[in-house]
Amino acid sequence: MQLTAIVCGFFGTGAKAELYSLSLFHVDGDQVRRYGSLVSTSQTPPARQLEQAGLTREQLEQAPSPEQVWGEVRRYFTHSLVICIANEAAVLSGTLERRGMYPPVMFTLSIRELAKNAGVQLPADIQKPEQLVEAFWQIRRQYRDWETCIGMIKPSLPVHKKRAYTFFDCETADSTGQICSIGLLHQDSDGKMTEYYSLVNPERPMQKENLAIHGITDEMAAQAPTFPEVWKEIRKWFQGSVLVAHSASAADLFFLKSTLACYQLELGEVEYICTCRAAQKLLPRLENHRLNTLCAYYHIPLDHHNALSDAQGCYQLFIELGKLRDMDTFISRYDLSPARGQRPVRRKSGRGLPSEYYSHPDSLDFTAAFAVTGDFRNGSREEAEDKIRALGGVVRSSVTKSVKYLVVGSLGSDRWVRGYGNKVEKARELGIPIIAENDFWKAVNAAEKAAGQQE
Repeated sequence: MQLTAIVCGFFGTGAKAELYSLSLFHVDGDQVRRYGSLVSTSQTPPARQLEQAGLTREQLEQAPSPEQVWGEVRRYFTHSLVICIANEAAVLSGTLERRGMYPPVMFTLSIRELAKNAGVQLPADIQKPEQLVEAFWQIRRQYRDWETCIGMIKPSLPVHKKRAYTFFDCETADSTGQICSIGLLHQDSDGKMTEYYSLVNPERPMQKENLAIHGITDEMAAQAPTFPEVWKEIRKWFQGSVLVAHSASAADLFFLKSTLACYQLELGEVEYICTCRAAQKLLPRLENHRLNTLCAYYHIPLDHHNALSDAQGCYQLFIELGKLRDMDTFISRYDLSPARGQRPVRRKSGRGLPSEYYSHPDSLDFTAAFAVTGDFRNGSREEAEDKIRALGGVVRSSVTKSVKYLVVGSLGSDRWVRGYGNKVEKARELGIPIIAENDFWKAVNAAEKAAGQQE
């Protein structure tokens, strides 16, 4: 008989409980396996709950994700009797389902219920899974009907509505993001696939840095239709579909938004999935999560920086990642309305910090941890955070010793009653460099050019 005993730590109770630790003891004949880990949570719990658990914010932020932990332990739950103190297995199963990770059907045994039915007093200080296994064997020897206490947990798999998806990629003429080629695959709700590719006349010269990446010359683009002409053909595939791209909001959605705004076209809010962000969650141990790296990992053919080939690679990557997790759990929303720069900007009373607060490093280490605060004049805070992730960095929700930079949007925030917020105050206290928005975007452009040259 295979046994897997678990002891879990949760913040909260019931359906909203969040797993923060898992200890496991697995027995299969004479083979024994032990596992124990903290688990990062989607939201930082209140200080009172952290204190009760004996944890700090830094410990939780640095803990592996639920996806990583489940990847390590899933095999110990298959074909095992799962022993827990009370209903931890059910809460664990619910936690996993909310994250899109569906556990196998589990046969479970509550030691508390087994002891009650057997009329046995349990030790009051059970804290380790090994103690659960020991208690189980002791009770089993004197209680013949222990099997009647076995329960079954069956995941409640949701019914997915059929969706249409548009996988797309753009190449651009310059740093403003004006599209010079676009490729897409559209999959309708019945699974029918349509491919499209076109060069686009950006009506401006190619920058040499962009030309070096995609090889589209001014002469090639001059013979192509302009974006409004292309948009008449492809708009139908962007309306009502889930848009899928690699580094979506940091690159392709941003380029699409910029080009739409240039021609005073508008699509409004859309649903999208970023395969880069999904891969960062599901394959955290890879060296980087660029499209060419991931396609090589899955042996997907790719002619990198050909927009149609990149869209096809994104589609194949979507299929592979979907074997690890339901990809619809990564759906986010993005507004393709004109950027702030083309609308009147609401002035903020708290915008701008004193100049002496800022650091001006020559470059930024985009493999480090960042925190971001304030509203941005160029782009949005979400786009800034996605740029950091796309370049290999990590975005923290709060400023701690693990954070290397704090990036501050130039519009500040209406909530800054002192001219700055708590993140700025904490960064100054810890000596963490504070980076102005303009310096941040310059560093992003330099890092993207360097990455493009490497690829």
